[in-house]
Amino acid sequence: MKVLLVDQIAKVTYKYTFSLAKALQELGIDIEVAMDFKQEKENTNFKRFNLFNTAEKNVSKFNKLKNYIQSFNKIFSLIENYKYDVIHLQWIIFSPVDLMIIKKLKRKNIKVVMTVHDILPFNQKFYDYKCYKRIYQLVDEIIVQTDANKDRFKKEFPKNKHEIAVIPHGHFLDYSKVVTKEKARKALGLSDNEFIYLFFGQIKKVKGVDVLLTAYGQLLKERPELKNRVKLVLAGKEWKADYDDYKKIILEYGLEPFIRQDIKFIPDEEIDNYYGSADVCVLPYRDVYQSGVLQLTYAHEKPAIVTDIPAFKEIVNVNNGFICKVNDAESLKNQMYEAYLRKDELHILGEVGRKYIEKRYNWGDIAGGVSKIYSIGACSND
Repeated sequence: MKVLLVDQIAKVTYKYTFSLAKALQELGIDIEVAMDFKQEKENTNFKRFNLFNTAEKNVSKFNKLKNYIQSFNKIFSLIENYKYDVIHLQWIIFSPVDLMIIKKLKRKNIKVVMTVHDILPFNQKFYDYKCYKRIYQLVDEIIVQTDANKDRFKKEFPKNKHEIAVIPHGHFLDYSKVVTKEKARKALGLSDNEFIYLFFGQIKKVKGVDVLLTAYGQLLKERPELKNRVKLVLAGKEWKADYDDYKKIILEYGLEPFIRQDIKFIPDEEIDNYYGSADVCVLPYRDVYQSGVLQLTYAHEKPAIVTDIPAFKEIVNVNNGFICKVNDAESLKNQMYEAYLRKDELHILGEVGRKYIEKRYNWGDIAGGVSKIYSIGACSND
């Protein structure tokens, strides 16, 4: 069986795409990847087609749209030349254009599988719902990554004809190196004597950084003795959010001396040090469909403080982390303090988390589930 896996934003999501592609190769599937301009091989040996400029900076929306259409035209040429049995899509970037592309794919009599990472975009445009609805009707098979997302999908699109498959998001152990706290903090210029809360990843409104800053401010206000003992590290670039809104909270609580703000793109070679430096990672999200950041957290043997949204509760429990109420600074503050009080136990929670994802989110099992989806009603060109 020959498969073309498409990832228009591989510079961001390659850990998932490359892990899945390698695992499918090990099952004997002939897989190739159409992707953006990411050049690093990351220990892969599948054929790659660098097409999309979707993740590029300093490119106008018009030129991105133009490139997007051109890239899929090249994919249609690849389909003619290489005779794929399956096209496996993951992202809807320009939903009206994606809808036209999938209509064209269906006319090619090729099986279209879609892994739905985000059921609907959090920055939803007025036209997105109708386009997503049509796209989900047109594709042949749909994969979501949690049971909660299956329920959510059915609620959003109750008339969809598909039997939705649940295949989890795999771990990132192959892309994570556990670095000692001492070495990591030395690399980042952080103190050995402080307890560090880490927020890592894109700073979006939906990720609740405002709730985190409020909780942290309240914690230090109520327990001023912690001011010389703790630090909050924010590491990531803002995305469709005005960071000035967060600066106002920092100013309101006088947090600047007690927070490190690395508001920028964090290159891959620095990620291990950020996680290695942390005592606990904080994910105060208001909503998420699934989280690569949580997978990275446990891959680095760190416990997590998360909100009680369904995607997190499928992974986090009292044995590997802490759970607070969503969008509730008071609840988050209490769990942050609880983590501090249990600082001598946190390494145990992190180890439990790593062992759990290694077993539960094994790429071999995930690839096996995906290959079965490919085979449903498939007729190989071999």
